[in-house]
Amino acid sequence: MNCDEFRAAVMAGEESVSTDAHLESCAACRSHARELRQVAVTLADKTLWEEASPELGDQIESLIVSAATRGGHIAVGGRRWSWAVAAVAAIAIAFVIVAGSFVASRSPTPDWEIAMPATGLAPGASATVSGWNEEAGTRMLLSVDGLKPAPPGFTYEMWLSDGPVHISAGTFRTGGEVKLWAGVPRSDFPRLWVTLEPLDEDSSPSVATVLDTGS
Repeated sequence: MNCDEFRAAVMAGEESVSTDAHLESCAACRSHARELRQVAVTLADKTLWEEASPELGDQIESLIVSAATRGGHIAVGGRRWSWAVAAVAAIAIAFVIVAGSFVASRSPTPDWEIAMPATGLAPGASATVSGWNEEAGTRMLLSVDGLKPAPPGFTYEMWLSDGPVHISAGTFRTGGEVKLWAGVPRSDFPRLWVTLEPLDEDSSPSVATVLDTGS
């Protein structure tokens, strides 16, 4: 196994006995192993990927070929990098571009929005929940005003419920804008509510409800 094969295998998350043997014998690859593995972890996150345009692949190929034909180095910010490191950088740049495209493609307009009135346990508080229906569940943004920070030993927790079935969407300690997620469709769980929960081993909702849309 040569250096190029080693680095390609590590970034693909395919380390093996062969890559271990190469790493032991190659000081250059050892010096870049940590960075290569970080790239591999990032590239493996499928939630951040969408198909890139053909032009992006051509641009990356041109960058690598150009670096190799200039004596195996590329100048970036006043520093000279070996072409292999430049290739890693090019892949990282491509990832940032594609991930940015993915994020930009997500609709900023919520699929639904609902007010969540306060109960007597949170006088003066008010909240609105904006939601996005996604294939893997429901993404939500809870905007809360007038809710006091949770006291020591407690946290707020938001729930989606259908009768006696309760699904947690996450916890938070203060008001403002809170990003929450539940791995179920909102259409199956019409009730949205927030409780004040003690930090203990009980995973069920407490009786201390502070915000509630009702059933």
